[in-house]
Amino acid sequence: MKRDALRLLITRRGRLGHCPVCARAAIFVAHSTWLRDDYKCTRCGSIPRQRALMTVLEAVAPGWRELRIHESSPDGPTPARMAGECPRYDTSQFWPDVAPGATRDGVRCEDLTRLTFADASLDLFITQDVFEHVLDPARGFAEIARALRPGGLHVFTVPLYRGRSTLVRARPDGDGGVEHLEPPDYHSNPVDPTGSLVAAEWGDDLPDFIERESGMTTTIHALQDKRRGIVGEFRDVMVSRKPT
Repeated sequence: MKRDALRLLITRRGRLGHCPVCARAAIFVAHSTWLRDDYKCTRCGSIPRQRALMTVLEAVAPGWRELRIHESSPDGPTPARMAGECPRYDTSQFWPDVAPGATRDGVRCEDLTRLTFADASLDLFITQDVFEHVLDPARGFAEIARALRPGGLHVFTVPLYRGRSTLVRARPDGDGGVEHLEPPDYHSNPVDPTGSLVAAEWGDDLPDFIERESGMTTTIHALQDKRRGIVGEFRDVMVSRKPT
């Protein structure tokens, strides 16, 4: 490992820094020009948006290890870090053929638009690159607000298109199907090889949309920190707070 790290630094393919996900000195390496998905920590494999989320989480909820946290559709190395340090952290995935609250292979199923959590039962809700795929985001944000205690936080990432309004690409058609308003676009999905349909490209109006539909106020954290490996495209982390 030390020899490989030295080689990366000598050839200038790697940059020495400190990874917020594995919380250690690390080397960041670009595996392609698309840094958002391919600028990786050689220790834990994290990418910039995951490192940004952990940085913001430590800033807005420094006591997160003592909180009741749920993360929907986790991916990457951050869930292992949180599960190892927070006894009341748990996760879920979404399968359309599994009832919310039931399990598949020991993993809980939750639909963001009809969560099974009791009112005011969670301190913190986390989603990473999920809400661009939710066909009814108004209900999704409202459900998260319902499940959060007063003052609770939804910390999340989505690709945020600065300088423009939200583009709705797909929405429910009213008969249980999907109405496509733009040509279908899919992102990779760790539990579905067919991928996840992009329902929205979120723009500058995202905080207003969230407040209108859920009552939560949203702050956008736009981080850029080369030492922490937070560079590249779509680095924003959103923090929505339920009123006290």
